[in-house]
Amino acid sequence: MFNRQRTSFPNRFLSAIGFLSTSFVLTCLSYSYKLLCELCTDTVNPVDVCEKINHIKGPEYCAHFILFLALILRGWWVTGILNFPFLFYNFAQWYPGRYLLDSTRVFNTLSQIMWEVKTKTIFFLLVVFYNFWEWVSWVPPIYVSKGKGYNKMKNVQIFH
Repeated sequence: MFNRQRTSFPNRFLSAIGFLSTSFVLTCLSYSYKLLCELCTDTVNPVDVCEKINHIKGPEYCAHFILFLALILRGWWVTGILNFPFLFYNFAQWYPGRYLLDSTRVFNTLSQIMWEVKTKTIFFLLVVFYNFWEWVSWVPPIYVSKGKGYNKMKNVQIFH
């Protein structure tokens, strides 16, 4: 895949946005998991846990949407399409307001919420490893002439 500009946004900018939004989503998911684990052991007030989780759900969903847009605009179609089912699921929960946790019913749905958070976290970690694998295994195309594309990028990265 030749690393050419596809949009008016620079590729570095879109890559940075993708990295930051993935980091933010993973941080939100790990924080939610930590709060839910504390709720499982019954060491915290369920009202406080539900309020904290409800406050981070909106920014988490926005960061996931920004990640999806950055991946699609950058041209990473496979990763963007892999993100679409979770993006659709987030929208399906957010639109009618089902993403909010109710402190009176949180213990009845705790196992389902824990499973959902674990699944999302595993998925995002797999996306990170897939992107890393794609970056490491990328081979420059034969049709790129010397001084353009990979050869130019190699001189900048390796400094020889």
